[in-house]
Amino acid sequence: CGQTQSISYFCKNEHSICDSCLKIAPEDFVKKICLKHKGIDPNALAVEIMNSPVITMHGSVHHFIVPAVLLTCVYNLEKKTELLSSQLDALLHRVFEETPDVCQYHNGTCGAAQGASVFLSVYLNRNQNAEDEWSPSNTLTAECLRRIADHGGPRCCKRDTYFSIAATVDYMKESFALELPISEAKCTFSLRNKSCGREECAYYNLANSLV
Repeated sequence: CGQTQSISYFCKNEHSICDSCLKIAPEDFVKKICLKHKGIDPNALAVEIMNSPVITMHGSVHHFIVPAVLLTCVYNLEKKTELLSSQLDALLHRVFEETPDVCQYHNGTCGAAQGASVFLSVYLNRNQNAEDEWSPSNTLTAECLRRIADHGGPRCCKRDTYFSIAATVDYMKESFALELPISEAKCTFSLRNKSCGREECAYYNLANSLV
């Protein structure tokens, strides 16, 4: 947050976070970072958000991170930043209404993939009653889930966030000629993730976790 103040929390490596930032609701934190962000690379923004101790290793906040970073980068690209705050609120409302609040791996789905389709629906200003809503949303969700399924487990919200972002960037380019740059998804979470697949994961690189 850039403020100078006394803190109650710090780690042995002298990393610290102020009390107000640590206690902020994760979804509010995501929106706060998105509104400050000026770039158009959704992976870079996702990593910035997920690196914060406010964001847990696993959890339903990732169902909001995926659409939030995508919408932010698209609006930055299209110079629509004046709409971003209200549209992030609309996005969050739909994420709460339309995606699970717990992991759904046992049902063969993932909230991060569903979050990608929420992004597309909000971006296109569609709802479930629109005649042309179901096909693009379901197509995108299916592609996100295909990439997640092809890779296999174990559960990892970070990995599935990266897969869903990459699938959406490809879909937007192919379907709408909208190109977002997408950097390498540098996973910095392996040493903190007890269920990490390590070398079996497409995004694993121990060097990134040692930085």
